[in-house]
Amino acid sequence: MRYEVEPGAGIRLAMPLEAGFRPEYALAYHGRDPLSVSERVEGQGIAKTILVDGRAHRLEIDLSEADRPTDPVARVRVDHDGIPPERVEAIAARMLGLASDPLGFEALIASRADRACILGSRSGLRIPLTADIWDAVCWAVIGQQINLTFAAALRRALIERAGPLHAESGMRAHPDPERVAALEVEDLTALRFSRSKASYLIGVARLVSEGALSLEDLAKGTATDAEAALVAVRGIGTWTARYIMLRGFGFPDMAPIGDSGLATALQRLLALPERPDTKLQEASMQAFAPHRSLATAHLWAGLADA
Repeated sequence: MRYEVEPGAGIRLAMPLEAGFRPEYALAYHGRDPLSVSERVEGQGIAKTILVDGRAHRLEIDLSEADRPTDPVARVRVDHDGIPPERVEAIAARMLGLASDPLGFEALIASRADRACILGSRSGLRIPLTADIWDAVCWAVIGQQINLTFAAALRRALIERAGPLHAESGMRAHPDPERVAALEVEDLTALRFSRSKASYLIGVARLVSEGALSLEDLAKGTATDAEAALVAVRGIGTWTARYIMLRGFGFPDMAPIGDSGLATALQRLLALPERPDTKLQEASMQAFAPHRSLATAHLWAGLADA
């Protein structure tokens, strides 16, 4: 990593990327809500409002040189020179999915002729993560049993209600657990949240803000322990826990069993007469261990390609 501090203006980083990096997947993931007030994608760039020490700051990731054949690079800028460059790099690395292991997954697929079609034209696909773990928790809880469009609208409303404003851009940072914990159920039902969804989200936020649930500690431990801790929380089941572990913790071997899109994709992949139940989903995804997270990402992406 090369970086340059601009006193009073911010920090610029040049992050080398591996050959074959596919910027389109990070752009698609972070641009899935075109009306978002927290992140925006324009051309080959991602703008994300992040919360640092209680204040909103603007992070920009330029991917225009990310897929060049030699020396691919992501150029990153944040408008605050007091943030450690290593922290900026860590956030950008999460958002670009740099911890993914596409080569390992593709080697596994090469040894399984009966599963080779999962790859399609997506060689090099990585799994972009949310900028921080809490953002993934909110996506997962908000997204329970509703479609992406409505989930994005609810998340947007939450950010507009509780997220700190970045005055220069007019965008807002995602509210941290403390800000969500300070809300009441009625604050969210006024934004079209169901009472149960509002109660679940505020409840998780209070556990995190009080220190009863440490997301960072869970992310450093085992998948088994993390899933057990998450499903013990009111409102978090297997699907929600595994989504958090996939998009928030970045665990490499997660399959969000019960996901509607995953079931549809497996039906197509395996040429089944009907969508597989959760038992068959679990058994089918076992073939992709220890890379079930990337297998899930490919199956989801394949639905968009169809």
